[in-house]
Amino acid sequence: MKRSSNHFSNKFFGALFLVVLMSSNVYSQFTRVQFLKVKASENGYLALESQWKSFHQERLEKEQIFARYILKKHFQGTQDEYNFAIVTVFPTIGSIGDGKPLDRDLVAKIEEARDIVKTELYDTPIILEVTNLPQFINMEFMKVEEGNDNVYLTIEDEIWKPAHAEMKKTGVLTTWSIYRQLYPGGYGGEYNFVVANGFADQKKVTFEASEGWDGLLMKVHPDLDLQDTYSRTFASRQLVKIELWEILDSVVPQN
Repeated sequence: MKRSSNHFSNKFFGALFLVVLMSSNVYSQFTRVQFLKVKASENGYLALESQWKSFHQERLEKEQIFARYILKKHFQGTQDEYNFAIVTVFPTIGSIGDGKPLDRDLVAKIEEARDIVKTELYDTPIILEVTNLPQFINMEFMKVEEGNDNVYLTIEDEIWKPAHAEMKKTGVLTTWSIYRQLYPGGYGGEYNFVVANGFADQKKVTFEASEGWDGLLMKVHPDLDLQDTYSRTFASRQLVKIELWEILDSVVPQN
């Protein structure tokens, strides 16, 4: 994947969500996702985080981080493993960390208000250029079996990326990306890839194009064998689950 001539656009996309893979061999950004179980009220927790925001803004200005997001998982219950997530984009794997805030009392209150139930690290082998920050993201968690990574990514890149680019062109999507789990690594986990579909607001959230997948695919690939495409797609990965996330607050580069 070629490096964009617009340095801000590259950094902003990485900040937008998870991590940018700038070429096939060089990882230029790494993104940590912390899955949280927030025990306080939503407003109470966000109020605590807002007191910490200036610290993260300072880290952004020093390029210790490229962005930080607070996201809420919708359609959740009391027994869910997590209900929020913190997404932080770092310039290098060596820079991953939480820094050293001076207000220890505030840090203690935040830690008491939430539990970090798990942490994951991702890269992004396939992306669409982003123009607008989404508010809602459909997170599609995929399981790809060992040996099928390249097959899966080729199908997404050659078949589905142009289709989603068309959806973005018509204003349905603001973002679409394939995220690959780096840590925890291996093939024994619940999932190892995530497809993120970003929408400007909840009214635009959908699971397919207005003309249906058949119509959209034939529009961008007129000579496509639809049955073969669906068969190869379903054989390359298993859709484990879909979650709807909302960005509630962020620290991002300003244009």
